[in-house]
Amino acid sequence: MRVLLVSGLLALSQSFAQIGEVRVGAVLPPGASPALEAVRNGLRMGEKEYDLNARLLGGRFQVLIRSAQTATAAAQAADSLVAQGASALVGGFSGQAPALARVAQARRIPFLNIGDPSDRLRNEACNPYMFHLEASAAMYLDALATWFVRAGLRTWFLVYGGPEGGDLRARARKALLKRHFGARIVGEKEVQERAFQEVLQAIRRAQPQVVLLLLPPEAQLAFLGQYERVGLDAQVTGFPYPEAQTRAFFRQALARAPRSGAGYRVVLWEAKLDAYGARELNARYLEKFGLPMDPPAWAAYQAVKILFEAVAFTQSKEGRRIRAHLLDPQAVFDVHKGIGVSFRPWDQQLRQALYLVKLASAKEAWDLASLVGELPAIYRPGTDPVERLDQLGDLKRDSRCRLGGG
Repeated sequence: MRVLLVSGLLALSQSFAQIGEVRVGAVLPPGASPALEAVRNGLRMGEKEYDLNARLLGGRFQVLIRSAQTATAAAQAADSLVAQGASALVGGFSGQAPALARVAQARRIPFLNIGDPSDRLRNEACNPYMFHLEASAAMYLDALATWFVRAGLRTWFLVYGGPEGGDLRARARKALLKRHFGARIVGEKEVQERAFQEVLQAIRRAQPQVVLLLLPPEAQLAFLGQYERVGLDAQVTGFPYPEAQTRAFFRQALARAPRSGAGYRVVLWEAKLDAYGARELNARYLEKFGLPMDPPAWAAYQAVKILFEAVAFTQSKEGRRIRAHLLDPQAVFDVHKGIGVSFRPWDQQLRQALYLVKLASAKEAWDLASLVGELPAIYRPGTDPVERLDQLGDLKRDSRCRLGGG
């Protein structure tokens, strides 16, 4: 297997052997959903590759995975992992991120959120020990608005519902009306328990160019099926929860709505990326698991990679030193997206590019999505890449996060 040595590790003055065995704790909900299976695969692949690197440097690197059904159980699992020597935590699915963040703060170790895009976690519920590899809802919505508006699609209809629907609606309005002058919201409707008849009638009357589904993944699929049957022709896109970024979700969307499901989606990662070392990463994953690398797998793998690098460069497995490295403005991380990226100091969100894909019916999972572009275009002449990345999501002046000391 190819050895993935991090640049500069061989020049470190101290041996990894002095650190001893490093452990990372991952807490995930039980079950075999495509997103969770992708996460487990990403964690396993990261552990195998970086444990090999650690062995070459005289140490060990392990990822311990535990299942927890509820937030309370997740906190208990996290405490158990710390007791077993975990220097950091990874997870954040099914509403478990706040519980894991509280354990991380109490234990003074970093928690890498790879599963929850909620803006609340980057604002009033932020935590000095919580870092976000998963993009924020604000980043996703800004990216969606930017691409569609620049493509000339300016009239929008918002369909929202579920526990986070109201928050997503408010942030979508900001993305469209305050950040993209010329965009108009011609209608919006809250839906309950997938009762879509009234909203479909309202869309027919409003005649928007884009319908934005701010709904949980299963509700997005149910809507697409009904939307297809009534024959409306506005483009439809949906909020990219981790579960809604998998090839399995794409296949279901296209099965229920071959025409309207074949639209554009924003994703955290795409298996067809072939620049910046992405081709090699995607190829290794495909060879190992026989599947394209879906975004949840990418996030899990990068969490392992970032933590390995933090331990290697600090020559420590002590949680507060790892956290300090993640916050260091001079620390940059190669996540196979081009330039080295860093965590924003005001909310500890990883600044990074997102991608636009176009769905199409296909027999093979690989062909269900085609890469359309990168959001934003970070190498635009005459601009600073970090400033361009910070165009996605809330800027410091808009942030409600008040991080305490560590």
